[in-house]
Parts: sequence; structure tokens; C-alpha cells
Amino acid sequence: EPIFSSPDIMRQMPAEARRFAAVDKVWKATMEQAHRDPRVLSVMTIEGLFSSFCEANKLLDSVLKGLNDYLETKRQAFPRFYF
Repeated sequence: EPIFSSPDIMRQMPAEARRFAAVDKVWKATMEQAHRDPRVLSVMTIEGLFSSFCEANKLLDSVLKGLNDYLETKRQAFPRFYF
């Protein structure tokens, strides 16, 4: 289950939640197309697939940075969270 399915996290990290939702939407749409026609060559010829995945990677990098920053603030408030 994605961390951004929690309303509390979505409220605390709205920008990251929006970015993750955008990536999730692209991924699910791609997987739906792949499920309909699972041949590799068919999937690889999806229009804009490469650019969509490159953009998704950039968004995921920013989500990861936001999550790390969020965890760091929580660790400072609650030192027992250092793991």
C-alpha cells in the first residue's frame, strides 16, 4: 500500500502526494495497455512512453527527496526514529 494513501501523510506532504499520484497514473495507464496487449514490441511502441518514464523518474526523485526531508524532521523531533 502506498504511503500516500494515508490522509495524514497527504495533508502533511501535498506536493509530494500530487507528484506521486501523477507517476502512479502514468504507471497504471501503461500497465493497463501492456495487459491488453502483452507483446513487448507492442508495449515499447506506445507513443511517448520513454519521455513519460523519464518525467516519472524525475518526479519520483523529488518525491523521495521530500520524503527524506520529512523523515529527517520527524527524527529530530523523535530521536528514537533513527534507524
